[in-house]
Amino acid sequence: MIDEIKELFQTLLVPQIEQVIKIRVDSLELKMDSKFDALETKMDSRLNLLDGKLDFLDAKIDAVDAKLVYTTQGIESKLEAFRRELSAEIRRVEETLSADFVRMESNVDVRLVAMDQKIESVRRELLAEIKASR
Repeated sequence: MIDEIKELFQTLLVPQIEQVIKIRVDSLELKMDSKFDALETKMDSRLNLLDGKLDFLDAKIDAVDAKLVYTTQGIESKLEAFRRELSAEIRRVEETLSADFVRMESNVDVRLVAMDQKIESVRRELLAEIKASR
């Protein structure tokens, strides 16, 4: 009788139990697949959002970079203009001073010649007076 119950159990109940277990496993597998799909969708959504934010930041950085380049070029242009203006002003001052020095040198030379002539004249007069007084 135990053998018969055992056989009955194996023929009737074991396939039923296996079927229930298989259904349960399939159900759990479907739930897991569903949860993984939902998680994957959520992760994709967040990654896409992050990609969008990164693209926005990248565009912002590019805009700031372009602004810096533009500003730097403007500063360089202004510095170059100031340098040229300063160089021109230095040349103008050098030319003015050079002309003034040439004029002053000429005046000094004329005065020195006049002083030399006057000194020579006074020297001759003194020599003449010394000779006359002897």
